[in-house]
Amino acid sequence: MRHAPRTLSHVCEVPLPVDQTRSRVDGYDFRAPDSWDQFADVVALAYGGYEAVPEYRKIIGDIFEPKRSLLAHRAGETCATLALYSLDMSVPGGRQPIAGIGYVTVDPTHRRRGLMRDLIRRTLTGLHDRGEEAVAALHTTEPAIYGRFGFGSATRAVRIRIPRSSRELSTRPPAAPTDPPPSVRVLDPARCGAEITRIYEHAIDRRPGMPRRDGTWMRRALLDLPERRGGAGRLLCMLAGADDGEPATGYALYSLTAHWENSYPRYEVHVRELFANDPTAYVNLWRALLDIDLGGTVIADRPVDDAILALLDDPRSAAPVARDQLYTRPVDVARALAGRGYGAEVDLVLAVADPICPWNVGRWRLRTGTYEGECARTSAPADLALTVRELGAVHLGGTSLTQLAAAGRVVEHRAGALRAATRAFHHDPAPFCPTVF
Repeated sequence: MRHAPRTLSHVCEVPLPVDQTRSRVDGYDFRAPDSWDQFADVVALAYGGYEAVPEYRKIIGDIFEPKRSLLAHRAGETCATLALYSLDMSVPGGRQPIAGIGYVTVDPTHRRRGLMRDLIRRTLTGLHDRGEEAVAALHTTEPAIYGRFGFGSATRAVRIRIPRSSRELSTRPPAAPTDPPPSVRVLDPARCGAEITRIYEHAIDRRPGMPRRDGTWMRRALLDLPERRGGAGRLLCMLAGADDGEPATGYALYSLTAHWENSYPRYEVHVRELFANDPTAYVNLWRALLDIDLGGTVIADRPVDDAILALLDDPRSAAPVARDQLYTRPVDVARALAGRGYGAEVDLVLAVADPICPWNVGRWRLRTGTYEGECARTSAPADLALTVRELGAVHLGGTSLTQLAAAGRVVEHRAGALRAATRAFHHDPAPFCPTVF
């Protein structure tokens, strides 16, 4: 039996009035930039006026895609920016082209004029009209801003701080006293870029939310400028399982920050990345990080279901704190939902509202098989009502539709539809995005 429809403005099935979706910005010229240099000054102002050193500016310029990006221009000056990146990202069931949005900035003297909204609207409209990426994603410095543009919180990270007193690991069976020490070497990351790339590439398809890195993106991931270390030492790399000519099966990128307590060294060990292709390499890397000479607290941002929380004898001591990470939203609902895999078979109708992209508004029938789905418009009654923000939040499989419904953000019109949809969209392991763009 269907529930009586509920009337909620955020799950309506009609487009917003025209004057809310069209540009309210007059006197500005929107166009693609010629190069990163046209972005640089506005970006620097938006992020506090810090001057980018030449090496950093070059690597940002190398990954920049000027033909896909957009700026607002007036009276010979750049007033607002939006960079667009062509990403290949892991999603449930495989990989999917993702439009990565970054450096959305507005000159301080041009704020409060709708420039940010217009840049995003124009970008999403262009992607749709050209039939390009069906999903857009971004990282945000201010999460409250992007929900109104349809972006939902899709991945989360947990910050852990493992103190020196909590180094014991719950490995089973325990290592015997006669066992050889773990095979872990410390190297300059510049010497092992190929191994890091290979291990990272192997890890992509196991966890949604991880973008593929070509050579330029990997150079950015390994960038280690003294001006950006925040007082830490140089970046180091641990490779696990690399003895006797065998390839490494795990790596950790980390640095140390000097810290002393009562004349005792208690250096902070900051883990930038850690990926391993097997449990042995994973455990050996953590064992080595927790046993660094002079080391005190080990600090890392990890997936919310990372095995380190099960590996520690005393996980409470790590004081895990969860935070939001990547935000995604469908550019084209039908192609976005058909482009990912599913964990259960469902046949349901979604009533979707979208404040920016009117072509997404309406009812969509989603039918999923094993690891695939198809989605098309329908006139059938809705089973669930939600906005693209909720679809973005669940796209990578880490956010629960049931949780969103408990918050009043999803409405169930057919009993059982919510539970079935939650199972279908869920992915294990949880999504995680190690790359900020």
